[in-house]
Amino acid sequence: MLSYVTSELSRRPSRTVAAVISIGIGIALFVSLQAYANGFRAAARAPLSEVGADITAQRQGDVPEEFEGIVYPHSVAPIDPDEIKAMAAIEGVEDVAESLFFWSFDEEGFLAGLGFDPSVDFGPGRLKAGLTEGRFLQPGDSDVTIVDTSFAIQNALGLDDTVSIAGRQFVIVGLVDTASVGQIANANVYLSLADAREMAALAPNVLAVHDMGPDDANLLFLKAEQTQAEDVVAAVEVVLGEKALVSSAESFGGQLGALFDLIDRFGVIVGLSAFLFAVAILLRTVAAGVWERRREVAMMRAVGWRHRNITRQLMSETLVVTFLGGLVGLALAWLATAVMSRSDVTVPVPWELSPSPHFLPGGAADVTVVVPLDAQVTLTTVVIALVLSLVAAALVSLWLPRRIANIKPAEVLRSE
Repeated sequence: MLSYVTSELSRRPSRTVAAVISIGIGIALFVSLQAYANGFRAAARAPLSEVGADITAQRQGDVPEEFEGIVYPHSVAPIDPDEIKAMAAIEGVEDVAESLFFWSFDEEGFLAGLGFDPSVDFGPGRLKAGLTEGRFLQPGDSDVTIVDTSFAIQNALGLDDTVSIAGRQFVIVGLVDTASVGQIANANVYLSLADAREMAALAPNVLAVHDMGPDDANLLFLKAEQTQAEDVVAAVEVVLGEKALVSSAESFGGQLGALFDLIDRFGVIVGLSAFLFAVAILLRTVAAGVWERRREVAMMRAVGWRHRNITRQLMSETLVVTFLGGLVGLALAWLATAVMSRSDVTVPVPWELSPSPHFLPGGAADVTVVVPLDAQVTLTTVVIALVLSLVAAALVSLWLPRRIANIKPAEVLRSE
């Protein structure tokens, strides 16, 4: 039977190639779309991955009455300890890092500050990887700060110099390249969470619009179990109420544009539609082949081949064609994925996650994360593609017996 299959396929190369290519294109389109969507999903996780978190949580606040001294951007408002404990207790949450983001306006100019716990190794704790000079903050530090290198250069600052925040002097103990370790909650100066809380709890323009407690935070970084991340997002929004601003990989995916949104939503449907179109072409090709070989089939029936033997023979040919089409499709998908992987994806970071004043010269800075498009053909997709090839063969095989049964040896061979 194998030699017969080989000879039949090789004797009709144009029809065989057409069937293989039709299945190959359908499989390639299906697999390529999934690889493209997976690459963009990975890119959407990049901004949070840079800081080692899966979710950020904050609450929208009110615009400060005056921009003097320490104020909160209106994208952040206090989150009290009870709410933080409630979020930490949500099923799927693995850890929570607290921080306090603020703006400071004084005679020396504007700066953005972030208070955090240096003992926590994710969220702002990832800044340690970007340290260029001096040392990192340590638990128990007070009245010391690490400063973003760009801010230090602009203001001619170095190690052991001091920075004034709301009239309080902080000694610079380290310089950090903020841009190299994340684009979320970028600040000019970084200090201990205790120092930031102490100053914010006394700031008139914070207290004018917020009920600020001594242990409050306003920007949280959460680690969550990946399979439960979106359930965690929903639960965090419930805790924070109607003004919740919760960001995850899915919300960053919404920043990637209409093309990704369409492929993410309809990529599987489009891929399956292309596959079904390929199956239709395969069915037409096999039908034409059976009609062309009706004399041959009649001779086989006349010399003793049973109906099931002929069906098995033609099914074997179809199976070989679809399997080859699957391999060709995977090869085309791999080539398309290799080409896609040479491009970059620009992920916009919402202003709320890295706020800068709109009213300063130059306006609010646009913050983006540029990452390679990590499009990959996964093992799962390969298995699905091969299964689809078998499905195509099965669909044709269901139709074959009836088609063959319509070939009557006596009628076909009447003139012999």
